[in-house]
Amino acid sequence: MQVSFEKAYTLLNIAQKQAVDSTQGPVMVIAGPGTGKTQVLALRIAHIIDQGLSTADGILCLTFTNSGVTAMRRRLRTYIGPDSAKVRVSTFHAFGIELIEKYFHVLGKSTAPTLLDEDDAVVIADDVLESNTWSHLRPRGDGAKYYRELRGLISFLKREHIGAPNFQDMIETEIVAIRADPESVSSRGPTKGQLKKDALGRIEGLERTREVIGFYELYEAEKTARHVMDYDDVLRYMTDIVRESEDACADLREQFLYVLIDEHQDS
Repeated sequence: MQVSFEKAYTLLNIAQKQAVDSTQGPVMVIAGPGTGKTQVLALRIAHIIDQGLSTADGILCLTFTNSGVTAMRRRLRTYIGPDSAKVRVSTFHAFGIELIEKYFHVLGKSTAPTLLDEDDAVVIADDVLESNTWSHLRPRGDGAKYYRELRGLISFLKREHIGAPNFQDMIETEIVAIRADPESVSSRGPTKGQLKKDALGRIEGLERTREVIGFYELYEAEKTARHVMDYDDVLRYMTDIVRESEDACADLREQFLYVLIDEHQDS
């Protein structure tokens, strides 16, 4: 059943109405779970269209999950009816893949890389682990579990835009800082002047982490050789494209007058 924008708008509180009414410049809605952020976003889209500030196809709404896309489409159908199908509602990854398929040359690639599924990613990781010598990183009984631990760290590094050389520098800096910290040195007993056990333990852990850098580099090289990308690559390539290509930015600005993001904290 379609509900009018006006009726839904009257049920908003003052702060929510302010967010819906603010159509110029950046707007961020900060609120806890279950407080109506997605509702506000849908009504803001309806308001933009109702005020003639953009046609439905000039609005891009991004979220991180397919369930988020479904929920937003359902709300938009309620408030703006058939025109809701023209609003571009997409996950970040689906939108990113389209961008990569169009602008792969900006990334220095001859064709768009293929998206890896999780099983294929595990196979590549196993190949890297099995075909190289490691002091600490060795496939164990549950290879998939070990892969997930490595993958989790690599995923974090990619999200933070930390490359292997940067990660190496961070590790070396931390080791130097531990050795130079007076609190790391024993001041009494037979170990006076030597590093304490906890300091040695932290350094040993960091040295083990050095091998992750080697895995990281080999894993990325193997993906490049196979012309594939994983889900973290999609987000990285997507941001690289808009950083490097004025043409891509111009096309996006021409296509979309408004960009709205649901669950922005996940980005």
